[in-house]
Amino acid sequence: METIAGILLAGGRSRRFGSPKAFLQREGKYFYHYSMDSIKSFADSIVLVTNEELEVSFRDEEENVAIITDHMDVKGLGPLAGIYTGMEHASADWYVTVPIDVPFIDSAVFQTLLTYKKEGIDAIVPIVSGNIQLLLSIYHCRVKEVIFDQLQQTVLSAHQLLERINVVYIPMEEERYFYNINRQADYQRWIVDGENEKE
Repeated sequence: METIAGILLAGGRSRRFGSPKAFLQREGKYFYHYSMDSIKSFADSIVLVTNEELEVSFRDEEENVAIITDHMDVKGLGPLAGIYTGMEHASADWYVTVPIDVPFIDSAVFQTLLTYKKEGIDAIVPIVSGNIQLLLSIYHCRVKEVIFDQLQQTVLSAHQLLERINVVYIPMEEERYFYNINRQADYQRWIVDGENEKE
């Protein structure tokens, strides 16, 4: 039986937004809990990769979630460093990655992607409205060494990683799952205005 680990990417500084996005709320629930809940049902283990400033804020998380910061060899090298760090910490055959600023994400996304697992595939990546969703993807454990090699050369682009591995791209229709809250305007549009419309 192949094992699956979940990697929550919570290391961003949220400079564009102005405050930590993990602790924004939608309907009274933290953003990062939506990310966590989307992978709980099938992940054998979950790792939350964050930065030193936020690490203490996540310390109250339930016991089965490991809270860690970037591995010293790749510290501060962006999302790929977070993925590598999660892979290094949790041993598994496959890794499901999810950021913490997608409050509409649903487990259905990953359940669909997981059906494409097969021998020789390195990554299963959704495409939504022509956009490749690099951080909401599934990676095989052998990708870890490719990421490490790339980061050692200070090549931080996830797109360049995909050029080096065997990827299956899966078109997906439900855009809402992938809404990314980067700016205050995004929060106002998708969260505040959306909740007001329900009232």
